[in-house]
Amino acid sequence: MMKDEIQREFGEAVATAEQVGQELRVRVAPGALAGLARFCRDRGCHYPADITAVDAAGELRVVYRLAAPETGQQVVISVPVPRAGGRLPSLCGIYPGAEWPEREVHDLFGVRFDGHPDLRRILLTDDWEGHPLLK
Repeated sequence: MMKDEIQREFGEAVATAEQVGQELRVRVAPGALAGLARFCRDRGCHYPADITAVDAAGELRVVYRLAAPETGQQVVISVPVPRAGGRLPSLCGIYPGAEWPEREVHDLFGVRFDGHPDLRRILLTDDWEGHPLLK
């Protein structure tokens, strides 16, 4: 089972891992994100179905939904980031389709994605101040 493999491979970097039907929900430390994304891609989750952020319950999290269309398996990775100056590694090198969703998360929530090839605003004008979806 992928859940057990992830817990063995990433150890303490995994805060929680829960299998709900075909969906595996994993909460992971920021430093393990790129490795976990590669791990999932190499096991068939090669489609980044969604990348977004959630500002709730006093915490900002970036959420990745990685899918394996052939099997229906999905891995939802949740990564906590600081509200001010939050940074994560870009997954564009692992999932080229992550480029625009990462730009959107940067634009609306202010998360910087290190190594992103073009992290300019995608929805808001260049003179917009702040990030409108931060609470």
